[in-house]
Amino acid sequence: MKQQTLGALLILVLSLCLPPATAGAAEQSLAQARNARTAALEAEAPRLATTAWIRAEEKLRAAEARERQGDARAASRRGEEALSLYAEAELLALKAGLLTGAREQLLALDEAGTARPAPQTTARARELLQAAEATLDADRNQVARAAELALEASHEAQRALAIGQLLRPAGRRAASAEEIALEWEAALARAAAAAGLEALPPGPVAASEALAGLLGGMSRQLNEQAATLQDRATQIGILEEEIRELDGRLASASSQARDLTERIEASRHAQAQYERLAASFSPDQVTVLRRGDSVVLRLVGLGFASGGTRFLPGAKALLPRLRAAVDLYPGAHFTVEGHTDASGDRATNQRLSQSRAEALRDYMISEFQLAPGRISALGLGDAQPIASNANAQGRQQNRRLELLIAVPADGF
Repeated sequence: MKQQTLGALLILVLSLCLPPATAGAAEQSLAQARNARTAALEAEAPRLATTAWIRAEEKLRAAEARERQGDARAASRRGEEALSLYAEAELLALKAGLLTGAREQLLALDEAGTARPAPQTTARARELLQAAEATLDADRNQVARAAELALEASHEAQRALAIGQLLRPAGRRAASAEEIALEWEAALARAAAAAGLEALPPGPVAASEALAGLLGGMSRQLNEQAATLQDRATQIGILEEEIRELDGRLASASSQARDLTERIEASRHAQAQYERLAASFSPDQVTVLRRGDSVVLRLVGLGFASGGTRFLPGAKALLPRLRAAVDLYPGAHFTVEGHTDASGDRATNQRLSQSRAEALRDYMISEFQLAPGRISALGLGDAQPIASNANAQGRQQNRRLELLIAVPADGF
């Protein structure tokens, strides 16, 4: 126990005495090892290079344990070892994934003994496999090139095996040159029959040339047909685009037609409402006007006592009809405008016009059950006369209340 305590103290003293660069080197070494671990995982090292992967994992855990203990030097050293082991596992996994198929086919060549009947293709297959492995050894990022070489090696191995089977059929003596030529001639004849050629000239060379010519003509026909299909596909694409454009135009025209129909219908409805509104009052009660998108009710029959805000008795016949008019526009906003003549000072007229407008607004809220947010009052004093203030008749016309109805777009 005493020795363990002394050992721990020694590690602590050494870690405190180490220069900062040592701890940084340990962190860098572990980071590099973890990056290498990721690369090995992507290469499927746990499955394809299991032994090397396990060794690398053990070494990385040991390095991380040393780092936690504060032994930066040991952590850095073991991190470098883990990095090397992960790199080895990655390389082994890449080779296993890319080269296993070609290796198995070369083993099949050894078992079939093709080195004697097919020495060139067998040697070529081995060379290609070695080149694929050397490519990965030199630069493991050249995976595509290594895979290409491995595929070529597989093809050469298949050729060697086929040649060996042709020259030394299983359980039979070696074939003579004439037998080989006849077998190749029969194979070419079967290919020609499948391609629709009735007969081939005698001899492998002439037969091969005839078959190649036939296949070349068929290839050209296929290319021409493909080009024709491509042209037709292009034409179809152009036509489809034109159809889509026409569909878009039609949809736009239909939408515009609907909008126009809706506007016409809304206009007709608004006009019908306006006519109904005008017919509900006598000329001595209300004058119905238009102001932009609003309807204006000039309440000529609604009077007030001089200088006051109380309705004159004649208002009793007008107010029920005013309520009916308000009910025609359940979604509208109303503004009561108060106006005076030019008699008196302007400030007094302003206050009086505001008070009278508020009096009608409050009445409509109370008696018509109109929501306060739907109606406002605005006093304009003598700023907007509609007649001359030089005579009594003109001044009477200027003393008025107007109800503005902001009609919604749908006319309600």
